[in-house]
Amino acid sequence: MEAENTLLEVPNDLDTLRDLIVKRYDKLSQRLQQVADYIMAQPMLVAVETMATIAEQANVPLSTLSRFANTMGFSGFSQMQALFRDQYLNRPRDYKERVRQARDQDCFEPESPTSIFQDYGAANIEAMEQLQVSVSPQKLERAVSLLDKADTIYIQGMRRAYPVAFYLWYALMKSDNNVVLLDDHGGMLAPMTRRISDKDVLVTITFTPYAPETSELIKLASEKNVPIIAITDNQMNSQGSKMDVCFEVQEGEVMGFRSLSSSMYLAQTLAVSLMCRETK
Repeated sequence: MEAENTLLEVPNDLDTLRDLIVKRYDKLSQRLQQVADYIMAQPMLVAVETMATIAEQANVPLSTLSRFANTMGFSGFSQMQALFRDQYLNRPRDYKERVRQARDQDCFEPESPTSIFQDYGAANIEAMEQLQVSVSPQKLERAVSLLDKADTIYIQGMRRAYPVAFYLWYALMKSDNNVVLLDDHGGMLAPMTRRISDKDVLVTITFTPYAPETSELIKLASEKNVPIIAITDNQMNSQGSKMDVCFEVQEGEVMGFRSLSSSMYLAQTLAVSLMCRETK
């Protein structure tokens, strides 16, 4: 194993590491999968906590953290942890506590419209700040480059994800690209994707519980070597290894109702970035 690890190219940014974890996840031992699950779910804690605390929270021995880092090509855990610190320690200002204090001072009723309004505001602010630090410039650049090079941009999102897909399609209709919004009205999803090729790109928006139509579409695109850009809530989902660019978005949530603010923010960024590139 050690000889094999010396041949691995050491990931030089967090995006590359996350992609590597997704691709190698199924081949990891159960203990190493526990580490992978923890660091993918809690990247900010990995950035700031000690190795002993991370091992305790991931419920693994300290030696397993070192073994995981070695498996990913690093000389040790601290070298891998440096990628998390580089990305997360310069986090934008957090407004959550300030909003909560304002609520307490004003004595809002727990489920009043004003209280819910404030709760959603705080949750969305926190989610968008998290997105700002988790999405790297390299990932945005790669996504926009794929869109720019595509003969046709196919966009798909089902159920809760549909508003984001529709907005992205609407915005990109103003560009010079061929854009197709995929839906299953009249059972037309299969005919609409018949001509999709590796010269195109698929943008898919999918959140748990993942729509089977979306999973089948990702599988089809992967089989045809179509580049896939995904906006999703978990890069570790069963289709994660098939995605060329995966934006992992954790939306704000209040009383079980999840927002779409961060996903829409990301969709707007991609659309406007592409239109700006085309005007140069």
